[in-house]
Amino acid sequence: MRKPDLSSFEALRYRHVAMAVSGVFLLIGLVLFLVLGFNTGIDFGSGYSESLQVAPLAFSVSYTGDRNAVLSVSSDTLVLTLRDSDGVETVTFDARSYPTAADVAKKMESHGISVSLSDGSLRTENLVTGFGYPSVLTSSPFRVNFATDTTDVTIEDVRAALEGLDGVKVQTVGSRSSGTFQVRLPVDEGEGQQEVGDKVNSRLYKAFGEENLVILQADFVGPKFSASLFRDSVVGLLIALALILVYISVRFRIAYALSSIIALVHDVLAMLTFILIFRLEVSSTTIAAVLTIVGYSLNNTIVIFDRVRENVSFDRTALVERQINMAVRKSVSRTMITSVTTLLAIVPLAVFSSGDIKLFAVNLTWGIVAGTYSSNFLAPAFLYYFNKKMPVNVEKKKEDEDYSLV
Repeated sequence: MRKPDLSSFEALRYRHVAMAVSGVFLLIGLVLFLVLGFNTGIDFGSGYSESLQVAPLAFSVSYTGDRNAVLSVSSDTLVLTLRDSDGVETVTFDARSYPTAADVAKKMESHGISVSLSDGSLRTENLVTGFGYPSVLTSSPFRVNFATDTTDVTIEDVRAALEGLDGVKVQTVGSRSSGTFQVRLPVDEGEGQQEVGDKVNSRLYKAFGEENLVILQADFVGPKFSASLFRDSVVGLLIALALILVYISVRFRIAYALSSIIALVHDVLAMLTFILIFRLEVSSTTIAAVLTIVGYSLNNTIVIFDRVRENVSFDRTALVERQINMAVRKSVSRTMITSVTTLLAIVPLAVFSSGDIKLFAVNLTWGIVAGTYSSNFLAPAFLYYFNKKMPVNVEKKKEDEDYSLV
């Protein structure tokens, strides 16, 4: 493969196009924000969030023996641990050795566990994990559910079951056949997690049967805490940008600092626009992605600006436009290689992971693209314009000429 010829590449030639593209893109984000607003998670919007799976009951287990019996789960394997003064006995029920619920139930009974079998044909590989694991077995039955390969429960069924709850939102999680859903509900001042959870689950139990419903995860954030978290996140982001402005002003010149900050603000707004377009959830994970991209993009920009400063120190008579183009040209290969290498690690997470990790990886993927673009096209363009008012190639005091980038 031939190496791209960048000897004639001039980033500033495309400054008007780059600014126009960015302007239109951010304008779309502004319109979407005014019309739709953000899809805030419970971190910032407050409320109750519950992940649940509709899965048939395989069997119920109970234990009245003298030993301490604990039932836990690891991936698609049930683990029964029996403890007494003589030692510990561990029995595993993996899908290969015990392919069906009936096989698992029969083996458990041989260890003194009372089993009430509901559907012995269910596959062990479809074991559903949720609240309750690990469970200390007592005389009270503990339910074990296995999912099926297909389910006739649809998102419309779940919405119908929760009809009457103001502001409730239901989403399908994973494939349609898994029967897994996420329910989100705003909360009123003074409501607690137990109260809201009971209000949601009582309706779901009535519609699908309590024995066939597994709560996978439940989160609750009160209105006061969510407002405080949002405020602290915004303040933290603004402080980070202010410190960056001070740092670059000290290490470089104010023209470099202002150009960097505007480019970073562009990257933050570009990520928020991306989130608005694809209706991604805005949560504390989003703030983490934004701060990560701020650091990543700033690093690329500083590398280019350091090249500009180096060029200026060698020849203060040359046109700054030429020196900026030369700096971008010398750095673009390094920037592209760094970005591609980072994406090789991030994209698989965006494709194959789930939950907050997936959301973080998707935001980070777009942020890397936007940051690379702004570092090579927007930040140099801003420096070009600021240089007209605050020239970067004038003589400085002697003590400022011997600089080095820390």
